[in-house]
Amino acid sequence: MTERGGYGRRELLAAAGLAGTGLLAGCTGALPGGSDGNGDGSDGSSGGAAWRTTELTDVLTDETFTVGGLEPPVLVETFAVWCPTCTRQQGEVGALLDRREDVTAVSLNVDPNEDADTVRDHAETEGFDWPAAVAPPAVTTSLKDAFGNTVLNPPSAPVVRVCAGSATLLETGVKSADDLAASLGEC
Repeated sequence: MTERGGYGRRELLAAAGLAGTGLLAGCTGALPGGSDGNGDGSDGSSGGAAWRTTELTDVLTDETFTVGGLEPPVLVETFAVWCPTCTRQQGEVGALLDRREDVTAVSLNVDPNEDADTVRDHAETEGFDWPAAVAPPAVTTSLKDAFGNTVLNPPSAPVVRVCAGSATLLETGVKSADDLAASLGEC
């Protein structure tokens, strides 16, 4: 404190620096125990089950579904409509679905600023015809708890592979249809 009883410039800058460091640490995606959820092979068992059990509404058909109620293997891709990387990943998912009838894909919009109409327009414009839904807060929280912050970072092109007894966040970056198919071989 300064002689006048208030905080000086140095003290305020030091406090701001500490606060900024704390905020940046939260943005890195680091989780307790050192995992960042960045394609680390997490099976999603450490988080809540809401991402599997919450009833979602497909923006294209208005039908309801749960991820856990879909026949595995399932690819759950999280995205935002403003994300060109997401659109590229969705193109690869579409290419895989054209080749493999035994795979189910779901696109979950995790941007809290986007609504069902926005997601529907995106899917129709891009020609994506698999289930797409806006993830409610309980689902996004559950995904984060299960897989870390990366699953909620659309430019990372997050995809969760759901097999009969496990769920795994695949490595970050756009995964080709061939890479997605190869990952399904582990189911």
